[in-house]
Amino acid sequence: MTKKNLIDTSIAFGGFYESIHDSNIDNMIESYNDNGNFPDYVWDNIDYKKTNQSYIESWTSDFSSYLLNEYQVDIDFKNLKLWSPKYYNYKTDCIDCKVNTHQMNLLNEKILSDSDFINWLKERTQSCDGFISFYNFDEAQNNKDNILIKYVLEFLADKFNEQMEFVEFELHLLKEKAA
Repeated sequence: MTKKNLIDTSIAFGGFYESIHDSNIDNMIESYNDNGNFPDYVWDNIDYKKTNQSYIESWTSDFSSYLLNEYQVDIDFKNLKLWSPKYYNYKTDCIDCKVNTHQMNLLNEKILSDSDFINWLKERTQSCDGFISFYNFDEAQNNKDNILIKYVLEFLADKFNEQMEFVEFELHLLKEKAA
């Protein structure tokens, strides 16, 4: 797969701010801390940047398996990077990545026949008081500027998050405490 076959996109996976993903990390820290065998695993000693990266890599792998199982499309997400806003009042974290153009087109084609997605896309691209959609429904549906995959991934990530049970990831420490 050559670089020219890859396009940049992002996955609006729900972010870490007050989300299921944030809770999963908190629960992991608590479980390490509660059992008493891991005294270094406390909130102020967690390297959240590395932990979040581990989490999105695992989540994306599980999401890719979900897409294959549910939609028979194998998406190999590349160059995963967490993008976080400076302030969370307008937007939340997303996963910047690259996807293969052919894989993206297969997934787009498959999801465009889903009436739930079409209804969601119509609502998502509708401007209203306090919100002006950058793309209208026709532009999104016709994949102007390769935007359709962002909508598709957001819609499917929401569905995946609803049924997701657990993401295996690694907690990273800032430093080991002296014994």
